Amino acid sequence: MKFTTLSIARKLKFYQLIVYAQVLESGSILRAAQALNLTQPSVTKVIHELESYFGAPLLLRGNRGVTATPLGERILQRSKSFIADLRLLTDEVNAFLEGSAGHVIVGTLISASAWLLPRATQLLKQKAPKVLLSLRVGQMDQLFPALADGELDLVVSRIPDDWDVRDWSGRNESPVLKVEPLYREALCVVAGARHPMHKKRSIKFADLHAYPWVLPTRDSFLRRTADALFAEAGLPIPENIVESLSILTNITLMQDQRTIALMPREAIRNFADAGLLKEFHLGGLLHFGDIGCFYSATREPTPASLMLRECLRIASREHLSDFDDSKPT
Repeated sequence: MKFTTLSIARKLKFYQLIVYAQVLESGSILRAAQALNLTQPSVTKVIHELESYFGAPLLLRGNRGVTATPLGERILQRSKSFIADLRLLTDEVNAFLEGSAGHVIVGTLISASAWLLPRATQLLKQKAPKVLLSLRVGQMDQLFPALADGELDLVVSRIPDDWDVRDWSGRNESPVLKVEPLYREALCVVAGARHPMHKKRSIKFADLHAYPWVLPTRDSFLRRTADALFAEAGLPIPENIVESLSILTNITLMQDQRTIALMPREAIRNFADAGLLKEFHLGGLLHFGDIGCFYSATREPTPASLMLRECLRIASREHLSDFDDSKPT
C-alpha cells in the first residue's frame, strides 16, 4: 500500500499520535493510560489502530517495557513535531480568547532551578496567572534534544563554553537552538554554618582538602570545573567524596558540620540566608559560566514562553543588582 498525504490526513488523528507518543515516553501502556487518564484497553485499541493502518508493528514489547520499532521511531519523531505545533496552536487560541493563558514547559539544571526560575515563575504568575508552567529537571544531553524536538519550550541552564561552534548534538552544522545569556554564575565552596574551618580568619583551598566532600556527578559540566579547581591547586580529587547533584541531599550531608561541597552560589543562596550553610571565602570568585535561556531556532515561540523569557530577564536584572560581579559576557 502506498500512502499519500491525503490518505494519511484522512485516517490519522492527532489524538492517536498523542497516545502513541505517551506510551513510548511512559515506557508501558499501563503507565501511559494513567498519565492520559484513560483505561488500558482504550490505549491498547489506539495502538492496534495505528499498527493496522500502517500495516506494521510500531512497538516492541519486552520485560522492561515497550520501545519503538524502526518505523515506530520515525513516526514518533514526526509526532513530536506535530504535537509541539498543536500545543502552539492551543496556546495561541487560548491567548486570543482568554487573554494571557497557555502552557509553557521548561527544562532546567540545578543552578537555575534553585533561584532564577522560582523568581521568574512568581513574576509570570503575577502577570498571567492562567499560564500553566511545567518544569523538568535533567542534564543537558537530555534537555537539548527534547527542546529541539518541541517537547520543551525553553531550557534554562549553563551555556557550554563551546556553544558558539556547535549545536546541541555537538556537530558543526546549522544550529537548531539559540541562547540568550542572562547572567554569569559564580561557584562557592560551602559547608554547614558551624563547620570548624569557618572560625579561621584565613583559609586556603588546600586547608579543606582532607574533609569529606560532595562533588557533582562525573557527567556534569560542574564536575569538570570542580576537577579543574583541584588540579589548579595542585591537589588530587579528595578520597572521601559523595557524587550528587541533589541540592537537598547535599545540604543534608553538610549538616554534619564536616562535609564540604562545591555548588553554584545561587543554589545555596536561600539556605545561607536561613543560617544552614556558610560560604568559605578563598580570596576570589570561582566562575561557573554564563546562565542562559535556550530556545528553538526553527520553531515559533508560544505566547506563554515569550512571557516567561521576559520574566527571566527581569529576574536576572534583579540578580545583577544584588551581585555586581555576576555580569553576562
